[in-house]
Amino acid sequence: MIDTVKVKFTGRLLAQLPPRRQVKFPNGVRFWHDGEGNCKADVELPKLLWGHNGRLLADQADLDRSIALFRESLASVVEFESWQWVLVDLCWQFRARAADVIRAHQWSTFAGIRNLPSLICGGKEISWWGAKSRRALKMYDKNLRARGEADGVLRVELRLAGPKLREKIDVSVGLNFGELYQIFRTEVVKLAPVTLPEPRKHSFADLAAGLPLEIRSQFLLGYRQGKTSRAVRGFERKIGSACLRRIGWNWSEKLPVGHPPELINVESKRRQTQGHFPCPLAVFRTILLIDPITLNSTNRLCLQGQTTMPPLAPTSRFRPI
Repeated sequence: MIDTVKVKFTGRLLAQLPPRRQVKFPNGVRFWHDGEGNCKADVELPKLLWGHNGRLLADQADLDRSIALFRESLASVVEFESWQWVLVDLCWQFRARAADVIRAHQWSTFAGIRNLPSLICGGKEISWWGAKSRRALKMYDKNLRARGEADGVLRVELRLAGPKLREKIDVSVGLNFGELYQIFRTEVVKLAPVTLPEPRKHSFADLAAGLPLEIRSQFLLGYRQGKTSRAVRGFERKIGSACLRRIGWNWSEKLPVGHPPELINVESKRRQTQGHFPCPLAVFRTILLIDPITLNSTNRLCLQGQTTMPPLAPTSRFRPI
């Protein structure tokens, strides 16, 4: 249910870490500080439990366990008491032919976001982005290897950050799984609703929705000739609604009111070891001396100790104590 989270807090560093540079821990936690006690950190919570985010946090117990590991990792390098949530990504996965659902939404609007969505690679991903990325909705194919609905997985992610997050939850207290699911459902069902066609006749939009994708594209090119942009957008939205009716997709039904829908997990392509990936205190007891030029382009810091990282290459310029 919850994927990426980001927090901010003040604390006292317990380890020698470079200021104003992002440091990535072996378990995926990313940490930053300004040298004056102001800190930020973010992580994909499922990765702390299973090593990848294809498996979803299914209940409050999973959420609490992942947050505890997050706190444990940060406590290894900084002493702090409390934090505030800055960003939360909510997500769920559905069994479907992802490309069909994505293409059907390509002309849909999302309440509160002025622009139409961005369609990527013709049907692999679609996204709506609000101002300064404080509110966003994204759908993409989580299992690109699938060839049919039986194996296809559509992932839907909702991002809330900054003021948009503070409007929904108290950012100073713990996360509540049930409350976050209701927020996710309320936002996703704001997608332009599907309206039923008039029973007296079929519209051109219904006919266009039944055409193969290539022929439908040619049909739209012909329709645009001599039409205003407003008329074209309205017709495209009607085609999108007709496509959703054809595949029987309705967000109000896909997301039940009282509880999350069926849990769909996607295992990582790289077979991960079972169990979580903690970041023990011993990891930071033998931190290497860092020279600024040794930090690579992604500002990742390699640490020596009990980690899951591979050994340093012979050409590394890290100098042990």
